[in-house]
Amino acid sequence: MSRILDGDDGSFGIQRLSTTEQAAEAIRQAVLSGRLPPGTPLRETAVAAELGVSRSTVREAARTLESEGLVRYRMNRGIVVADVTAADVADIYAARTAVELAAADALTSHRDPAVYARLAELVDRIEHAFDRGDTAAVLEADRLFHATLVAAAGSARLRRFHEQLQQEQRLALALAERSRHELGRTADDHRRLLDALRGSPDQARAELTAHLQDGAAELRRLLDLLARRNEGEPPRD
Repeated sequence: MSRILDGDDGSFGIQRLSTTEQAAEAIRQAVLSGRLPPGTPLRETAVAAELGVSRSTVREAARTLESEGLVRYRMNRGIVVADVTAADVADIYAARTAVELAAADALTSHRDPAVYARLAELVDRIEHAFDRGDTAAVLEADRLFHATLVAAAGSARLRRFHEQLQQEQRLALALAERSRHELGRTADDHRRLLDALRGSPDQARAELTAHLQDGAAELRRLLDLLARRNEGEPPRD
């Protein structure tokens, strides 16, 4: 197994560290950064040796990552980096739309200044990270933006459900951010979404729906691009 868990400077993700969470974080970052692409098998012995931990620690770390939707157990293949399917994208975005529209309704009803201030701060973070090409920072600020919106609904159940959806979507979002140039993305649209959330309820619902639909369409185009690349076919126009 090549040292696909190495950092860009040639150093390991962790050295002489043996806790399950540290191992999970090293593998998580390798997956989200693209060093471990979807479908890559994670050989317990090789990963354990590379991280300097036991096979049982790698196994426990993989269970954590499986709960986040980043790895899966496959018959006769063991642990592999999860694939993202078009059906996954459609299902996750349908659920997200229902939850986030309810949150947008709540926000435009009570218009909490503190929530708007937090959303504006996160838009700045997203844009700055986008301009720097910092995928990890974009993903984290994007996650916090939508989590902040959902928290405005004041429902602990909606918040927990949304957190689960965001965990399941992390791999898909990482794929999209890493491929933003191939997908023709030159700017981020969260500021337009924030402006709409400051407007009328109808404006907020329309822009949020469009925002999520665009995200789902982008991921579907990316999955098609990756599938055709793997099959040696030219991409569609």
